Amino acid sequence: MPRITAPTVAEHRSRRRDELIQAATEELLESGVDAVTLARVGKRIGLARSSVYEYFNSATDLLAEIALGSFAEWTGEIERALAGSATASERLDGYIFTSLRLVAEGKHDVADALGGTRLPDYHRREVIELHVALMSPLRDAVDQMGVENPSLMVELIQGLVEAGSRRIARGDDYVRVARATISLVHSGLTPATGIDTAVGGTLAAAH
Repeated sequence: MPRITAPTVAEHRSRRRDELIQAATEELLESGVDAVTLARVGKRIGLARSSVYEYFNSATDLLAEIALGSFAEWTGEIERALAGSATASERLDGYIFTSLRLVAEGKHDVADALGGTRLPDYHRREVIELHVALMSPLRDAVDQMGVENPSLMVELIQGLVEAGSRRIARGDDYVRVARATISLVHSGLTPATGIDTAVGGTLAAAH
């Protein structure tokens, strides 16, 4: 029988489960998705493959836990960063800045490593729900600013954040990228009454 290393069996199992998730994350970042097997992950913490099955049914379940944990951590960071924001504009800027800071700190590495990993439907639904929660501060800020076509604006702003993330991944300073992104976003936001005159003229000329 495995030696219990915590005050209770429940705590022991919880710690062991966390250790397996951490070991799987390290394996993922070091060697990629295909390297995350129950045998290799168990070996990293001195646990036989048969014992790993007591915690996870498959490597896919382990990868799903990594994805869910990554989303939850990211969402928590965003929420804490925006807690003191008084206005919708401040929340928008905070969402952009914090998202890009987290990329610079390597918090997006797990998502990049997971790539297009296919998860079972029940896990995929959980990931979708967490993704919706992650984007809610951006959606709420844009809605409150009264811009025209807010759903479109949310997607375009997120696209700029993702483009900024790629620049940071290539070595650009995240503060500079964040400032440029925020400036670009605000220059493109227009009130619900209509689009900017200069932009409208450009569109009319194009037609």
